[in-house]
Amino acid sequence: MAKGGKLEERKDVGRALSSEEQTALLRGLEHRSSPHIKTLLPVLLLTGMRAGEGLALAWGRVDFTAKALTVGRAKTERGRGRVIPTNDDLMPLLVAHRAWFVEHFGEPKADHYLFPFGKPVPSDPTRHATDVTWGWDQLRAETGVRCRLHDLRHTFATRLAENGVSESTMLALMGHMSRAMLERYSHIRIAAKRAAVAGVRLHEKTVAPKPETKEPAMAATESGRQSL
Repeated sequence: MAKGGKLEERKDVGRALSSEEQTALLRGLEHRSSPHIKTLLPVLLLTGMRAGEGLALAWGRVDFTAKALTVGRAKTERGRGRVIPTNDDLMPLLVAHRAWFVEHFGEPKADHYLFPFGKPVPSDPTRHATDVTWGWDQLRAETGVRCRLHDLRHTFATRLAENGVSESTMLALMGHMSRAMLERYSHIRIAAKRAAVAGVRLHEKTVAPKPETKEPAMAATESGRQSL
């Protein structure tokens, strides 16, 4: 996040985490005490939001009935107000995070933030946290995963592209995306389609018959013994 609280986007495209890296980070979260990092990382992985958008998320924008969340503050006008469905992996985490919030701050108001401000512990739900660097650095050091927080957004986008999601749907979910990002995911989408149709053929592949094998000499010896 830039000075003055302005959301900014890295100029480079970034990279997606491997399945092994993602698993390592998620396992590492099990040992973290910070409620922010434990909830924020899955939110970013499962919604494609930027870190600043996730930290600025208010409870009034989380709809548990419709199973969706609405992005408030965003980098661009196009990204503001976009609705992102929450899947079955994310909903239980949000429910658990709400229970933590109620325990520490009471029933959340619409303008209260999911990730309250305060150091060393959250203390003000009317302001949102702006930095999770310490917890993020600790997690990466413990798991040995070398990546940026913004790479979680690219991981989400890559998973969408691998599943053949259209460019228009990706934009609706993620808001503004640079031309470089769109071109990268277009290539991933084509590769996924190519892999999908590779197994569709006019004729089934013929499997070469296995060469006949002679009976082991032991069997002949055993037969000879029986005749004695």
